[in-house]
Amino acid sequence: MKITEVLPSWFEYPLTIKIGAMPKFKITGTILRIKTDEGTEGIAGTHLVNADNALVAHIKRWHKILRKQDPFDIEKIWRDVYNTQNRILLGIPQALSVIDCALHDLKGKAVGKPVYQLLGSYQHKVKAYASFPWWVNPVQLKGYIAPAMERGFKAVKVRIGKNLNWDERVLKTVRDLGGDDLEVMADVNSGYSMRQALKIARIAERLDLRWLEEPLPSDDLVGLSELRSKVDVDIAGGENDAFSWRFREILDRNAYDIIQPDVTRSGGITEVKKIAAIAEAYGKLCVNHIFGVGLIQYANLQLIGAISNCPYMEYGYFPEEFLLTKKPIELDNDGYAILPKLPGLGFEIDEEALKKYEKS
Repeated sequence: MKITEVLPSWFEYPLTIKIGAMPKFKITGTILRIKTDEGTEGIAGTHLVNADNALVAHIKRWHKILRKQDPFDIEKIWRDVYNTQNRILLGIPQALSVIDCALHDLKGKAVGKPVYQLLGSYQHKVKAYASFPWWVNPVQLKGYIAPAMERGFKAVKVRIGKNLNWDERVLKTVRDLGGDDLEVMADVNSGYSMRQALKIARIAERLDLRWLEEPLPSDDLVGLSELRSKVDVDIAGGENDAFSWRFREILDRNAYDIIQPDVTRSGGITEVKKIAAIAEAYGKLCVNHIFGVGLIQYANLQLIGAISNCPYMEYGYFPEEFLLTKKPIELDNDGYAILPKLPGLGFEIDEEALKKYEKS
């Protein structure tokens, strides 16, 4: 079997979001199809912020590297692409990530097995937490928390980082609505200074949050390590980082209690499996970051099914039409995400929805 075609395209959601330190942004993304001479096709996707077709250009540039390669040689292809660039891939690790995920999808379809089983399955379901993808004010929260709990979720994550007073009201409201049995996570999206981060961490301690995510900019490893040493709430992060060498540096600095790589951003399934193993050696949890289309959710869930130090799955509250998959990931009545039984990454692409948002 040989790769014959590498077909990237990009899409854009018709909404604009403001979260944390980030300016208002459009959610754009890339869909990649890799085809072979035997008719098997691998599909994967990722998202970017305000990037339009940037990833498409990178993937097209690597077409010559992929063409005529055996799609089962995933490790070799990963290294071939990585070695064409400098050590940080000129800031575009996501292009390599989506290639890697599409190859895993293709391999699973070729042998008729879900990817997590080919990786060596560890778990067949995992506790999902409802992740609300934009700022929700205290008045609106009832309309989010109650339905999530009715669906079986035992954990939720809210976005904060607007200002400390607003954040405290949001977190208190979530705790009041959910009670002591609801696990609560909060994501600052790198929105605070050290002084502000310390204050919100104290609030998180008081309200018994499961973790506080990205309270400082992700490149401030010294500050994150200092913050960790001063507070009694787990600090999480890593969605903006890529490759095992970077996460080794993060873990050496003791910057996070919980690392959050994303298989569609941090180097693909191949690399994030290595990152999870490094985290396990450091005694740390690896709880994948998941944001955006259903293809991203399915790809991350496949890896989660094959690693032992990931007890949660981030389940984004996006409108179903934005998922670009025919079905969302299945949840049981206890709020656990069920590993898909379909081969590959486990999804069926919703071609009609994709046509609606696809740009090229």
